[in-house]
Amino acid sequence: MPEKPWWREPITIADLGLPGAVDVLDLDPVEVAETKKRLGFNTEHLTCSDVIGGEKGIFYFKTRIAKSVPRDFLGDYLPEAHKRGIRIIVYYNVHWINTGFGNENPDWLQTSAEGKIIDNLYGSGNAPCVNSPWRDWSFQGINDLAAYDIEGIFLDGPIFAPGACYCKSCEDKFGRRYGVELPRKEDWKDQKWRRFIEFRYDSIAEYLRDAERILKEAKPEAIIYMNCTGLWPAWPAARDNRRLMPYQDLLGAEGGFIYHDLRTVPLWKPGMTAKLIETQAAGKPTVVFIAGANKGWDEYMLTPAETKLLYADSLANGANPWYGISLCQAGRPGALAAGEMNSFILKNSEYLEHTFPVARVALFWSKMTSDYYRASIPVTDFTPQGERLEKRETPGNFYASFLGCYEAFVRSHVPFTVLDEDSLEPGLLSEYDLVVAPNCACMSAAQAKVIAHFVGHGGNILASFETSRYTEYGDALDDFRLADVFGVRLEKGTFGPMRMDYMSLTASHPVTEDLSANLLPCPVYGIETTPTTSKILASYHEKMYARYVKLSPISKNPAILANKHGGGNSLFMAGNFFEHYYDYHTPDYRKMVANASQWMAKPLVTLEGCPSSVEVTLRRQPHRRRLIVHLVNFTAEMTRPIESVVPLRDIKVNIHGFRDFVQARALWAHRDISLKESGQGVSFMVPVLHEHEVVALEH
Repeated sequence: MPEKPWWREPITIADLGLPGAVDVLDLDPVEVAETKKRLGFNTEHLTCSDVIGGEKGIFYFKTRIAKSVPRDFLGDYLPEAHKRGIRIIVYYNVHWINTGFGNENPDWLQTSAEGKIIDNLYGSGNAPCVNSPWRDWSFQGINDLAAYDIEGIFLDGPIFAPGACYCKSCEDKFGRRYGVELPRKEDWKDQKWRRFIEFRYDSIAEYLRDAERILKEAKPEAIIYMNCTGLWPAWPAARDNRRLMPYQDLLGAEGGFIYHDLRTVPLWKPGMTAKLIETQAAGKPTVVFIAGANKGWDEYMLTPAETKLLYADSLANGANPWYGISLCQAGRPGALAAGEMNSFILKNSEYLEHTFPVARVALFWSKMTSDYYRASIPVTDFTPQGERLEKRETPGNFYASFLGCYEAFVRSHVPFTVLDEDSLEPGLLSEYDLVVAPNCACMSAAQAKVIAHFVGHGGNILASFETSRYTEYGDALDDFRLADVFGVRLEKGTFGPMRMDYMSLTASHPVTEDLSANLLPCPVYGIETTPTTSKILASYHEKMYARYVKLSPISKNPAILANKHGGGNSLFMAGNFFEHYYDYHTPDYRKMVANASQWMAKPLVTLEGCPSSVEVTLRRQPHRRRLIVHLVNFTAEMTRPIESVVPLRDIKVNIHGFRDFVQARALWAHRDISLKESGQGVSFMVPVLHEHEVVALEH
């Protein structure tokens, strides 16, 4: 049997950077390698140029593109790293150029629609254009790196700056490809603008395609991958993971970079990214990039608790960790916490390798909705403008809806995966009982047909607001593409805002069981529908004209509708239900999600004596006949950064539908635990849960 590629085993990746051109002269390769070995890293991204303030043409390896090479640190360091079992993937900056270097090469640079050179990357710096002569310059560097005994190359970028690029190279290429000039105004209804969005995606993919070819022709065994998009809109930086995957060996994204006011950042951001990229990687390994700093303040490190949770949530969702700090920070508490997590991974690699998610529920991340509808943009290194980039005004916000939906399922202890458009295939959907579409507004006819087939043949769907109301490119339709599945007819459209208004439960149903009240706050925006075959479970009240007045009467507009479609069921929330939960965390909204999951999907796990702040995931190891249970404990002091996690004790874990286990071992506790079988499955107790526990069940 051929040996497995090393990069398909669990990897712990360091990126401790390197100092500027003067300081690199005094670096001791032995000391640098020992530092990384001591922290439990078996792989690293080694920076081999002076990137402080952007690329300057100063490199730490022998290359024909260098203005200067103060030291061949790569050549000096490789033997020391390899002696210590550390594999070297060279960090290669392909997105940021120092303005001084850019002034020397103006034809390389991205420009705005107004013809102004982009000069504010990270506050100061140019962005090179993948369609410009810079392309060949960067490829020469890749070719020269292949002469070294490296294991691979990591490309940081390339990207397009939001709204770019209008350089001459892009103008010429766009004109040749489409026969028209580049559009100068952002207009998502304009066919030329849509082509521009696709052109940007294709240009990045074509760069990666050629970079991979150049590296593999010179060094076939080397791997290559780039900094891709996590679970957030892809269009601002133009990195479409699906277009990029054929040309890279791993898929990585900055799911562990958390910025500024951490109270506004989802606790489970690493897991969100890990779930999406695992789907998009199509069997290739994944990496979640974890920044050791509270980003925005790049020299101020996260607490050990935050660091451990970023690691734990990545591992629980199948991703390898990458950890990035400055070399001088390697002895600080956050870095030592990363070292503790690395040590756990290496000691327990047999339980973490080659695992696959176990779930009967799938959340639908619609890339086309995030492009062609409205979806707020979170702050990332490549989109520091954040929500200011999204100028469209619609009642719905797809990103907020997805975050609310994700959180409701995590807090309900329901294991799930994340699917995208390319996953909507009948064979794949048949693995699930329930597909959830949180305001997935933009949908092609082919995708709607697949979903309708899924539901008609016994599957179930939970959808909200404007799901399937638009074509995949955001053109409004006369009715939902899934109207028959929902059992409704679209009327006039959306209505609201309703910030002090209500809906009332009007029928008994499993979804509305055990709620705290029949009168509930309603979503801020609703959509007018008429039931055709569906049953109304809740209806909106007429809009309140003021507070502290008589409750307005129930309106003609349904709020929640259940429908039987063929062999399956639909639950349609006729409002921005999940966005409301994201904003307000109304407990009965989460309860309805939990009820819907119990009604429409076979339960896999239930937790007793456990708060909603614990995430549970299930993963299987077919080759070892194991089921792996991850518990991630976000229970803390009700603020962030989290300084310490509250330990939880005596959590009962009930696994449903799995039997005949002979042994269970808690990996963090280093102990075997007792199993109790029943007719429905197996249960066990977790004596104590700190940040993370992993229980391996052996058949």
